[in-house]
Amino acid sequence: MPTQEHLTLPHPPSPDHKPGGGPNNPKDGVEAKLSSAVCPGKVQLAAAQNAIATDWTTALAKLGLT
Repeated sequence: MPTQEHLTLPHPPSPDHKPGGGPNNPKDGVEAKLSSAVCPGKVQLAAAQNAIATDWTTALAKLGLT
């Protein structure tokens, strides 16, 4: 049985982040969309990691998630 892969990008919260205040920066939204695509298997974890590590501003387009 295949295992479910989950995208986890651990990082400390920004000092000015307000809980429930939404994304701290534009990259947070990209990370959330990638996670939402990886968890149900729409995108492979390694592909998502490579796309965001290469250029987070184009990661969603590179994976066809825009």
